[in-house]
Amino acid sequence: MPDLWTAPAGTPADLRVLALLPIPPDAHVEHLTWHGDSPGGGPLRLVEADLDPAGRVATLRLLQGDRLVADLRVRHGAPRHAAPHRLLRTALGPGASYTRTFTVTADLTTDHVPDAEPVLSTPALIASLEDTAADVLRPHFAPATASLGTWIGVRHTGPAHAGDRYEVTAVLADVRGRRYLFDVHATLAGRPIGDGQVAQTLISR
Repeated sequence: MPDLWTAPAGTPADLRVLALLPIPPDAHVEHLTWHGDSPGGGPLRLVEADLDPAGRVATLRLLQGDRLVADLRVRHGAPRHAAPHRLLRTALGPGASYTRTFTVTADLTTDHVPDAEPVLSTPALIASLEDTAADVLRPHFAPATASLGTWIGVRHTGPAHAGDRYEVTAVLADVRGRRYLFDVHATLAGRPIGDGQVAQTLISR
């Protein structure tokens, strides 16, 4: 592929992945959260970190030494396939997007750091990311349809102060039945202040 840092979004990547994860044939990886690379070499090990009470969803933890490398959510059964849902009047596919501008008001800031100017709180940033993702869906709702935020994987990477105006963009990445997953980015004057993914799930009101 072209250089990783200059290739446009959507360019196929040449990845070589080792089949080191013992996923049973009657299950699938539902979600993977990568926590970052590990220092130096050393063997990787996989442990079961959690199992839901129904015994259908397990969280596997990939470790190198004591350092957490990744968490994998594994669900029993076949994966759900992308399909439009009847709660939308029109089908939406990956790439649908919306951009919105937010103003930081005093009630959205946190001032718990002594001798520091109040900044946009992480919960307020997440709320704007989720609301922008919902804005992608709202024009397509069927009657009596709404959406709820059901998953968050977000980094808060930079400050914003009262009076600042920041821009949020949400881009639809994946559709699984009623669940819509979005890539989200927040910038202030071109400077990134947050990014990650959020999921919205359709409900009937």
